[in-house]
Amino acid sequence: MAAARENLAPQVIQRVAKEIRQLVTNPPNGIRYVPQEDEVLTEIHVEIAGPENTPYDGGYFQVKLTLSDGFPHAPPKGVFLTKIFHPNIATNGEICVNTLKKDWTSTLGIAHVLQVIRCLLIVPFPESSLNDEAGRLFMESYDEYARRARLWTNIHAPKVSAVKKDTEKSTEQTKTVSPTKSDPGDENRVDGKSIKDVASSVAMSAKPPLSGIPKVSTNLSAAGDVSLLRKRVSPTSMEALAAAQKKKSLVKKGIKRL
Repeated sequence: MAAARENLAPQVIQRVAKEIRQLVTNPPNGIRYVPQEDEVLTEIHVEIAGPENTPYDGGYFQVKLTLSDGFPHAPPKGVFLTKIFHPNIATNGEICVNTLKKDWTSTLGIAHVLQVIRCLLIVPFPESSLNDEAGRLFMESYDEYARRARLWTNIHAPKVSAVKKDTEKSTEQTKTVSPTKSDPGDENRVDGKSIKDVASSVAMSAKPPLSGIPKVSTNLSAAGDVSLLRKRVSPTSMEALAAAQKKKSLVKKGIKRL
């Protein structure tokens, strides 16, 4: 933690700490903050629930955002720690989305970035793919793309939330060791909650992730057509989207040849 504080300006530390607290107390739909043994402000770990009616449904994906010394003027770097078959996510987990590149501004928040990343699982952009095979299959054979993506989800993505596991573990520990009035040490421990403690307690009272598409603010231009994202995307509509994107790509290629 000390090293992270040395690399970030005091006002940036305050901003990041505030955003992490907001992730814990008021998480975006389908996104949960995942506490670490050694908390580091410049490394933010979250868990993204696979959106319903996508090949990622039923899986939980670990994502890490790394903040550089230049944050917030420089965008964070996003990486999927859970293996996933997706056009805009490389085999090493690197994420390709304009919000983390040319569309980044210092006013964008961490929650915004995470919402955009989850939107990618609903509507991929194969024209700017990092995984060429996934991008090609999405354009040419959506059924095969969905089959492959679903297979990877079943193999690599846990079916139970890591946040839920931590909550159950914390509950068992609470039952075993309960604080008493005669033990001031316990009282101090409860009063001085760390981010990890808060995350566990919030997860216990929070409702499970809502199914479907996350509510995205109207300024999520990097996520694509917001009106489309707000709809429940079925496999059939995804096939139509893939065909439309393929047609759009072919038209662009034809224009370039002229």
